Amino acid sequence: MITVVVVGYALGMALVAVAVAMAGDSNALGMLLLFGPRWLLVFPWALLVPLSLAARRWVTATAIVGSVVTLFQVSGFEIPSPNSLRSAMGNGAGAEKALRVVTYNTDRSATLAPRIDTDLLAWDADVIVMQDCAPEVAAAMQAAGTRYQLFRESEFCIASRLPMRSPVQLHGSRNQGRAVLFSVEWQGAPIRIGTVHLPSPRTALWAARRGSGDLLEESVQQRAVASGAIAAWMREGERGPIVVAGDFNLPVESQALRHDWRWLRNAFSEAGWGFGHTMFAGRHRVRIDHVLVSREFAVQGALVLSGFPSEHQPVVAELSLVP
Repeated sequence: MITVVVVGYALGMALVAVAVAMAGDSNALGMLLLFGPRWLLVFPWALLVPLSLAARRWVTATAIVGSVVTLFQVSGFEIPSPNSLRSAMGNGAGAEKALRVVTYNTDRSATLAPRIDTDLLAWDADVIVMQDCAPEVAAAMQAAGTRYQLFRESEFCIASRLPMRSPVQLHGSRNQGRAVLFSVEWQGAPIRIGTVHLPSPRTALWAARRGSGDLLEESVQQRAVASGAIAAWMREGERGPIVVAGDFNLPVESQALRHDWRWLRNAFSEAGWGFGHTMFAGRHRVRIDHVLVSREFAVQGALVLSGFPSEHQPVVAELSLVP
């Protein structure tokens, strides 16, 4: 009985891993798969692995391999890459300070406003980009009187303590996804910073929970089109170091994210620990807020913060320029 259960669950997780890799968020079923509570699929192994010890060795080996596949390929657990660890260890005494970037979808929450001055200082970030930034938060940022330059463009709030080298540019619309692009000076070099907010899958997912999946395919296509258009806009023209951070509304395994943004690297995927969930809706926890960086950067660290008044939580990335 133990052998049947262990082998059956391992095969099932292998099939799910293939589906995540090949069809993730590319159709209605792939969308439900990626936005579902995949992280819960790890927990049965806490029972199955010990039980497998009472069976033959190959059953135990199957359980171990199955649990690893479930943890990393199905549930998206991350561990820092060797390159990021070397980069972090190399940032010792005498090294240049890292570029710290924070992205946060505030979900139009006004309750962030009373604490915005302390949060800005606590984050100690060089650049902060907020999506769905409520007017109260924007006003609080202006009133905080910090050393940051503060901008509000459409739904975005931007705070930078680095000198601005170019004006903010806006692209897109709410239904097509929005993005902002600007440039700052860091260590004597121009660094382009982009922030995005792609269309939300929320309406389609809620409709599916009520038994109607008609909107799922439309949501997949809408986010894919917006992702492709904004990625192409940010990639054209000027070259050089670029950081793109924001609410992509695309899980890291999404086909659109992998295809449209393949010219950039995901900071948390390289230097983060754990699942890295950035959006919490009950058991439905996904990583859809990302910091993406170009090849000119080494990622020294990435972290998802917690305890903030939004379904989303801030993502922090520390970067350095590759010599």
